[in-house]
Amino acid sequence: MLAIHPIHRRLAEVVHMNLDQNGNLLIGNVELQMILKLLRENHDLVYKMDGLKELAFLAHEMCDMDWLMDLCAQIEALEAQMI
Repeated sequence: MLAIHPIHRRLAEVVHMNLDQNGNLLIGNVELQMILKLLRENHDLVYKMDGLKELAFLAHEMCDMDWLMDLCAQIEALEAQMI
Protein backbone atom coordinates (compact mmCIF):
# COMPACT_ATOMS: atom_id res chain seq x y z
CA MET A 1 0.00 0.00 0.00
CA LEU A 2 1.29 3.41 -0.94
CA ALA A 3 0.67 6.04 1.72
CA ILE A 4 0.19 9.67 0.78
CA HIS A 5 0.15 12.27 3.52
CA PRO A 6 -2.69 14.83 3.35
CA ILE A 7 -0.13 17.61 2.83
CA HIS A 8 1.14 15.92 -0.32
CA ARG A 9 -2.39 15.26 -1.54
CA ARG A 10 -3.27 18.97 -1.13
CA LEU A 11 -0.10 19.97 -3.01
CA ALA A 12 -1.12 17.66 -5.85
CA GLU A 13 -4.63 19.15 -5.88
CA VAL A 14 -3.30 22.72 -6.13
CA VAL A 15 -1.00 21.72 -8.98
CA HIS A 16 -3.76 19.79 -10.77
CA MET A 17 -6.15 22.75 -10.57
CA ASN A 18 -3.55 25.04 -12.14
CA LEU A 19 -2.40 23.01 -15.13
CA ASP A 20 -3.26 24.30 -18.57
CA GLN A 21 -4.25 22.05 -21.48
CA ASN A 22 -0.58 21.44 -22.31
CA GLY A 23 0.33 20.42 -18.77
CA ASN A 24 2.08 23.69 -17.94
CA LEU A 25 1.72 24.90 -14.38
CA LEU A 26 0.24 28.40 -14.21
CA ILE A 27 0.46 29.79 -10.70
CA GLY A 28 -0.91 33.07 -9.48
CA ASN A 29 -0.12 34.75 -6.17
CA VAL A 30 -2.98 33.03 -4.32
CA GLU A 31 -1.87 29.60 -5.50
CA LEU A 32 1.74 30.39 -4.70
CA GLN A 33 0.77 31.32 -1.14
CA MET A 34 -1.13 28.02 -0.82
CA ILE A 35 1.87 26.07 -2.07
CA LEU A 36 4.28 27.90 0.24
CA LYS A 37 2.04 27.13 3.24
CA LEU A 38 1.91 23.45 2.28
CA LEU A 39 5.68 23.34 1.75
CA ARG A 40 6.19 24.76 5.25
CA GLU A 41 3.85 22.10 6.66
CA ASN A 42 5.79 19.44 4.73
CA HIS A 43 9.06 20.78 6.14
CA ASP A 44 7.68 20.59 9.67
CA LEU A 45 6.45 17.02 9.13
CA VAL A 46 9.77 15.81 7.70
CA TYR A 47 11.78 17.62 10.39
CA LYS A 48 9.64 16.11 13.16
CA MET A 49 9.76 12.59 11.71
CA ASP A 50 13.53 12.72 11.17
CA GLY A 51 14.05 14.06 14.69
CA LEU A 52 11.97 11.27 16.21
CA LYS A 53 13.85 8.64 14.21
CA GLU A 54 17.21 10.05 15.29
CA LEU A 55 16.09 10.04 18.92
CA ALA A 56 14.79 6.49 18.54
CA PHE A 57 18.19 5.39 17.27
CA LEU A 58 19.83 7.10 20.25
CA ALA A 59 17.39 5.45 22.67
CA HIS A 60 18.17 2.08 21.06
CA GLU A 61 21.93 2.66 21.39
CA MET A 62 21.43 3.61 25.06
CA CYS A 63 19.23 0.53 25.63
CA ASP A 64 16.48 2.78 27.02
CA MET A 65 13.52 0.67 25.96
CA ASP A 66 10.87 2.84 27.67
CA TRP A 67 12.04 5.93 25.80
CA LEU A 68 12.37 3.91 22.59
CA MET A 69 8.80 2.60 22.90
CA ASP A 70 7.50 6.14 23.49
CA LEU A 71 9.36 7.44 20.44
CA CYS A 72 8.14 4.53 18.31
CA ALA A 73 4.56 5.29 19.36
CA GLN A 74 5.02 8.91 18.25
CA ILE A 75 6.49 7.78 14.92
CA GLU A 76 3.61 5.36 14.39
CA ALA A 77 1.09 8.11 15.17
CA LEU A 78 2.65 10.32 12.48
CA GLU A 79 2.72 7.43 10.02
CA ALA A 80 -0.95 6.66 10.76
CA GLN A 81 -1.84 10.10 9.39
CA MET A 82 -0.69 8.86 5.98
CA ILE A 83 -3.26 6.09 5.74
